[in-house]
Amino acid sequence: MTHLPQEIVEQALTDWKTADIPERTRAALHLLQYLTKHPLELNKPFIADLRTHGLDNHAMEEVANVGFHFNFINRLADTFSFDHLNKEQEAFHTKMLNRTTRLLRNTPPKPSWIKDTDGQIRPIELARARQTLLSAPGEIPPSLRQAIEAFVVTQWGHTRPPAQPVPQELISCLQKLAFSAYKITDDDIAALKTAGYNDDAIYEIAVAGAFGAAIVGVERLFGILYGDNMSMDTMA
Repeated sequence: MTHLPQEIVEQALTDWKTADIPERTRAALHLLQYLTKHPLELNKPFIADLRTHGLDNHAMEEVANVGFHFNFINRLADTFSFDHLNKEQEAFHTKMLNRTTRLLRNTPPKPSWIKDTDGQIRPIELARARQTLLSAPGEIPPSLRQAIEAFVVTQWGHTRPPAQPVPQELISCLQKLAFSAYKITDDDIAALKTAGYNDDAIYEIAVAGAFGAAIVGVERLFGILYGDNMSMDTMA
């Protein structure tokens, strides 16, 4: 994307719809809004309109990458009330920014996506991360992490294979995590501890739920772009 003066960036942060920004940038922000707030409203006509403003598949993949990481990290920050980044968080953000720079500078892998075992089309790196998240040993069993991710995804109206029911004591917190993580309070965390979850377990619960919420829009976008195994760039 084009480097913009700070005053223009501030305009975009105030109201990207009226800011004096390139139409390609505005289209990218429009896509970010839908990925974050209206993921299941993404459809082929919407994507076709983005193309008229200069977004090709690669650009949309990059927007989805940025949107996923912020939607994921912001939910964790809200859940645990991160006021300031610690050194580990700063290192993570630096790594993600460096990775994005490398992707923008170099030719992306072909294909950049995979049809996963459950039929969903995902970026290769997110498919691998999801597999590890939902299957690796941890404080809570993988089956519970799978159930948490599925529960959060289905809150948006998206689909997942049937999973075990989520324990009743997690439902309220996970519903907040799905749509409004900033509403999670110290009392919510305390209630989970009272229910028998320690700090590590609560962290794993939050990570699985945040991942599910952040990936809904990405799956929707990649399903539209590559659901018929054909890039829209090459469709008639």
